[in-house]
Amino acid sequence: MIQQLGTKLQVVIEQDGEDKQKKVNFNNVITNPAEADIVKLGEVMADIAQEGSTLDYVVVTNQTRVVKTAE
Repeated sequence: MIQQLGTKLQVVIEQDGEDKQKKVNFNNVITNPAEADIVKLGEVMADIAQEGSTLDYVVVTNQTRVVKTAE
């Protein structure tokens, strides 16, 4: 049996003058969020980050558990 455990998002933001990217994590996101909504969230996070920040990408992780059923 397959059980849905959850969806996570990681927003990755480029920052001017910085070598490292800023990463913001969101746990317990709705299952199968729309692509447009994911991008919109990433853009909002980049907008509120330090000046000169831009959205690079968002990683979506869907976790499931597979359980052996009794025969």
